[in-house]
Amino acid sequence: MNENHDPKETNFKSKKISINPFWLIITILAAVILSSVITALSLEAGTEKAVNVGTDTRSEFSKLYSVYDTISTDFYDEVDNEELIESAIDGMVQGLDDPYSEYMNMEATDAFQETVTGDFEGIGAEVIQEGNRIIITSPMRGSPAEAAGIEPGDQIIAVDGESLEGMNTTEAVQLIRGEKGTDVVLTIVRGESEPMDITVTRDTIHIDSVTYEEFDGVGHISINRFQQGTTEEFEESINQAAEDGIEDIIVDFRYNPGGLLSEAVTLINQFIPEDEIALLLEDSDGQQMPLMTEGPHNENTEDMNLHILINEGSASASEVFAGALDDHFEDVIIAGTQSFGKGVVQQTQEFSDDSMLKYTNTKWLTPEGRWIHNEGITPELELVNPDYYRVEILNEDDVYTEDQESETVISIKVALETLGYEAGTINEVFDETLTSAVESFQEDNDLEADGNVTGETSRLLMSELRNYINENDAQLEYLISYITGEHGAGEIEEIAEDNARHIEIPTLEELQEDASENSTE
Repeated sequence: MNENHDPKETNFKSKKISINPFWLIITILAAVILSSVITALSLEAGTEKAVNVGTDTRSEFSKLYSVYDTISTDFYDEVDNEELIESAIDGMVQGLDDPYSEYMNMEATDAFQETVTGDFEGIGAEVIQEGNRIIITSPMRGSPAEAAGIEPGDQIIAVDGESLEGMNTTEAVQLIRGEKGTDVVLTIVRGESEPMDITVTRDTIHIDSVTYEEFDGVGHISINRFQQGTTEEFEESINQAAEDGIEDIIVDFRYNPGGLLSEAVTLINQFIPEDEIALLLEDSDGQQMPLMTEGPHNENTEDMNLHILINEGSASASEVFAGALDDHFEDVIIAGTQSFGKGVVQQTQEFSDDSMLKYTNTKWLTPEGRWIHNEGITPELELVNPDYYRVEILNEDDVYTEDQESETVISIKVALETLGYEAGTINEVFDETLTSAVESFQEDNDLEADGNVTGETSRLLMSELRNYINENDAQLEYLISYITGEHGAGEIEEIAEDNARHIEIPTLEELQEDASENSTE
């Protein structure tokens, strides 16, 4: 302001101001609108600022953002940004170095859900790999595969015209499975006949997790995994056994990798009354929380003698069951071989794009507080499988002939001895006795009797051995002979050990290492 004032202004007297009402209203409205605009802009700016402050304070992500931005803008080729993010998440989970934690995309999540529900869409047939061949072992009863005429032993050489040469079973199954109601054309070879096409219409297939059989008055209930409905299936089996007057029960968890912990708890509840500890959960702070049985037990189990059969493939929920029953009952007998030893529990988190994070969040302990992680459960009745379960799978392109020395020769001799051929001393030497045994095997299978193990001889030898194993369950037979009193505990253990002298049994540590490597492939 100018400090030298005009005298006329200093002597100026105030006057009454008059404003037209119309312009007053317009002025007020303009002020209101302007104020609203300024407020909205301020709020918007504030929101943006809040986001920036939130991310800027997460300094541990600054390098991640920088790498992402650099690749997105400077990489020489086109970049799929969503794939970059998926890879970053996957790498983060792998950084946990935990074989049981994994990030699953939509396809992997679907496969995971199949293991939980036991349902998948496909043709309903089990397949295995024999050498470089994909073989149907059995079509499931009532399945589309059975209805279409698929038979055990059929070799699948193509799916919808695509050759399976060089593929493994996982790759072949991915081609065979598909949406319910769609057709798939399998090109198969049956025996010596020419290849033929069989069209199968896919459907929803349910795999039961429980099977029940009776052998020599002993009930055998096999549980292959813990999925939705496992306890219900088990209850039907145990009630059927009671109706049949069965007193001795074998609950078989061999090669049961686990599954739903909730199903393990309800299965334990079949034997243990309400409000008893099924297992303990321990968090990262060492705080323990008991999981309790919640309903009445099955009275049919009260008068049954329980035997639990486990092996190196029994893990997680199957170990939860075995550990709980072992802690609660002194007369429960655990038989077989050392279990796998997985004493941790996983939680899942699903995302809006149907992907899923599975991560380890707690330890589990038996009711008495035992943590079996990396140790497994030791059976009181040790029943190891015979040598022929550990025979090396023969490659059809390799040639084994007289005067050779190889560890594989031991497997050839064990396989032939198992099938009833006199193979001589079980060692690494391909001697005259083995040549004669091979010639006899070849003659019995209408092959050229040259005494060499290669090609069709190798394939048929492996196929015959597999069929023998499927029809002769050694561990189960050992346990039944003990239960029925045919052999005492020490005697049957000695018989089992004597039948497993020639091919080395892998240690639990080796099996766990293999499982860890396979889970991250």
